[in-house]
Order: sequence, then C-alpha cells, then structure tokens
Amino acid sequence: MIVTTSRDPSAKARRFARALASFLSLPYVNRGKQRTGEDETWLVVIEDHGNPAGLVKRSSENVGQLSFQLSGDTQAMRLKKSVPKVAGKGMDAHPIAQFFELEWLGDAAPAQGRVIWVASGNIDFIDEGQAKFRLKI
Repeated sequence: MIVTTSRDPSAKARRFARALASFLSLPYVNRGKQRTGEDETWLVVIEDHGNPAGLVKRSSENVGQLSFQLSGDTQAMRLKKSVPKVAGKGMDAHPIAQFFELEWLGDAAPAQGRVIWVASGNIDFIDEGQAKFRLKI
C-alpha cells in the first residue's frame, strides 16, 4: 500500500499524508500527475477547502472511502518501522481494520506499541501511549 495525495494538494493535506504514512509504516509518494499502478493499492488523501477530509483506497479490485474531520494538527514525525494494530468495539473497529488492511485486536488495547483505537466516532492514532492525531468520523 502507498499513501499519496490528490493532484495539487494543500500543505495540510501533504503534512497529514506524510504523518499517516509514517504511522502506518507505508511509503509516501508525492503523486503530482502520476497515475496509480494496476497492481498497487493506494490510499489517497482527499481534501475539502484545503483541509484533509477523507481517504480513498484504490486498488485493482475495488474503491473504498473513509470520510473524516481531522482534529488538531499533525506534526512531522519519524517513527520506527512498526505495523500498528486496530482495537475498539467490533462494529466500529473491524471495518477500519479492513480498510487499512491491519490486524484487529478486539475490544482490548495493548499496553505498548502502535495502535489505532476506534471508539465513539473517533479514530485515535496512538504510538507507545502517546496520541499522535485524531480523526472524527
């Protein structure tokens, strides 16, 4: 999977895409006019009035979309390569785990590591106990 932005993205969209790619331990590609490959899965950050507003997952098999509102601002971060896991209530968290193609842990969050915690309309991206950013869905 590759993380990128739509064409001519705002600075906020690029910053969010880089932070998301770093958190998910995925490569970030500055797409420009480049087309997506047939055999690759792309997470494209879409925006509304210059603010990140969703992700479109494009692959040869299908297209999925996750709409959100970014809460706060993302910071530049360089995280160690580590694959996060998804935790939270099944009805909310399991589709998020499927969207990101990650392991779902159920209702209990691990004490250590990188976790995407899904609860009550929020998705929290947590690394070693520290919240990196939050999406309101």
